[in-house]
Amino acid sequence: MTKWVTENGEEWGPWVLHDGKGCPLKAGVIVDVVAQDRFGYNMRTVTTVQGGAYSSWDWEYFPELKKVIRYREKKPKGLQMLESEVDKLTEPKDKFQTHRPKAPAEPV
Repeated sequence: MTKWVTENGEEWGPWVLHDGKGCPLKAGVIVDVVAQDRFGYNMRTVTTVQGGAYSSWDWEYFPELKKVIRYREKKPKGLQMLESEVDKLTEPKDKFQTHRPKAPAEPV
């Protein structure tokens, strides 16, 4: 199970080191990425995955582009809302409902 962290009201997945072999995510996913330029300077940005072969995700084109060296996914707001509603349904309405008395044991 993925461990999500909350920062500034947004939920983010764990950091994943990237191997430079193309983008492992679908187009449209919002990511927090750390990219490195040909001089060794790192930059961090939040962006949307666009897709396509010629990108920072594919290091074949380095050093022409900054290369993505690590990333983490943002949990979509809709998924956060859905999980919140499911949690409401699964929470006990009354704390006493969770502890039902056991029937007395029958005499032997």
